[in-house]
Amino acid sequence: MDVSLTRSCNYDCSYCNQRQELDQPMFDLSESRRKIVSNQRRTGAEWIAGLNAFPFKNDYNKLIFSGGEPSLHADFFDIVSQVKGWRCKMIVTNLSFDVEKLIAACRREKTRIIVQPSFHFEFADFEEFTGKLAKLRAASLLSNFIPVSIVHLPDLSVGHEFREKFRQRGFNASLYRFEGYYKGKFSYAPLDGYGGIKETKEVLYSSCAQSVKPNGDIVYCTTDTYTENCVNYGNICDQRFVAIPQEITVTDYGHRHISAASWTRARQLADGQVIWQGKNYRHRTPLNRLRNLLERKNLAWLATAKHLANLLQNKMKKTGDVNQTNLD
Repeated sequence: MDVSLTRSCNYDCSYCNQRQELDQPMFDLSESRRKIVSNQRRTGAEWIAGLNAFPFKNDYNKLIFSGGEPSLHADFFDIVSQVKGWRCKMIVTNLSFDVEKLIAACRREKTRIIVQPSFHFEFADFEEFTGKLAKLRAASLLSNFIPVSIVHLPDLSVGHEFREKFRQRGFNASLYRFEGYYKGKFSYAPLDGYGGIKETKEVLYSSCAQSVKPNGDIVYCTTDTYTENCVNYGNICDQRFVAIPQEITVTDYGHRHISAASWTRARQLADGQVIWQGKNYRHRTPLNRLRNLLERKNLAWLATAKHLANLLQNKMKKTGDVNQTNLD
């Protein structure tokens, strides 16, 4: 379950994959030039009460706090520390907040959180960022599966350079293939895969990441968090729930939001043949159950294991295949 505490972000990265158009981004802080689609927010007390009372916690391997940048919520530290009873809590963040406040809140509430930070080199300061990583690692809050994420841009080597700088400081960093708009060009997959603007036919569509809007509405996938009038399946904060289908039919395939891609699968209506399957789409197989368990345990050797797995996958990938693995 991926809860967007806010759709705001304090960065304005040129390569942000949550933009649908480079010159018409979808959301940001109210005082910025960006258009806000929907950023109605719930209070910290509403989130804490709603998530603590949620009756289907055991159906989810993880509770992820994301955004935008989740730490921009006024009650961020209270929310992430006082929500209890979930198998695993994670924060996906640009790490621009005061990590000592997070550590103190977790100690006070005797709770465990895994922080998955992304380094955005256009805005973040390397020295400050690594200092925060050290504090999180000392407090056992830093992810051992994805310690630092860095985007690899198609025309720059800066991602590789920062990855090596992080490793020299003793922090494993993963380099991710560029996924989105950059300098006016859309780049994720070929037209016969996910994200082709000509792919508008009906498909069977499923997602393994349940998204929740800043107002608490439960929606089918990330695409729906950017849509005003989409189907919702109840509201976390109002404790209203209806059954969520495992697979739906969509007519806007190819225009689904890029941030949803890695968590989804699309199949042909006629014969069920897979058109697209993202790298993070997970069936409930024994292998994926084991993977989820290891991620929740946050074992120290996970980063090394993930690095080796990525190397093997990329080595075995056939020329012309859609890349569904990390560069690492």
